[in-house]
Amino acid sequence: MQASISSPRKDIAYRLLGTVLIILFWQLLSMRYLSVLVPSPAETLTALKQMLLSGEITSNLRISFERQITGLLLGVAVGTATGLMAGIRRPIELIMSPLVNSLITIPAIIFVVMAMVWFGMGTVMAVFLVSLLVFPIMHINVVEGFKSIDSNYLQMARVYRVPFKIRLQKIFLPGILHSFLAGISLSVATSIRLTIMAELLGAQDGMGQRIAISRAYLQTDQLFAWVLVLIFIVFALDWLLIRPVNRMANRWKAP
Repeated sequence: MQASISSPRKDIAYRLLGTVLIILFWQLLSMRYLSVLVPSPAETLTALKQMLLSGEITSNLRISFERQITGLLLGVAVGTATGLMAGIRRPIELIMSPLVNSLITIPAIIFVVMAMVWFGMGTVMAVFLVSLLVFPIMHINVVEGFKSIDSNYLQMARVYRVPFKIRLQKIFLPGILHSFLAGISLSVATSIRLTIMAELLGAQDGMGQRIAISRAYLQTDQLFAWVLVLIFIVFALDWLLIRPVNRMANRWKAP
């Protein structure tokens, strides 16, 4: 059986078709239900335009973005550092596994409530939540990256007594690179969701707080407009950050 090879143009065409089908389904739902339940795409775009002209989107986006980036950087830094130590030393991995597994399995809403009790409502609570739950993602991905390294390379390095600095530069870092980037990609998307959740439940500004207000006052067109903003942010981060970094990594790893 001959494997099918899709061209870039066909891939784009299929993605556009999927987008059109979603919009069509959205339009059909808006015709079936009241606008207070499902506003039409046109009503949502009108609300989005008004929010842009009033400056509501830019001001709240800046606040949420600062919280998200701060928490993301902290979580990535700590998770990468502990993942490196755990990947190099097996006892450290075992010692940290109960903490990491707990953070992964416990619902995020529990940590939101705890952070609100400890830090109140605002930026510190949101940054703490994002960094706390990004940390285990990076830790696990870095550790898994170590496990994917060819054991023959590690054995050869031990036999020839290669210095640790050389092993780190030539074996460990290239070996965990793709797992690290996968963790970054997942952490970026997760940090956005966590920031919105934290603001939704415990902040007086930011995108999440505006979403909560839209829900409370049944401003469904604005609620859908904020969803479009979030979708745009995710796609923009993917195209401007994740994909270029992946291409750079592939060039570095290529022989």
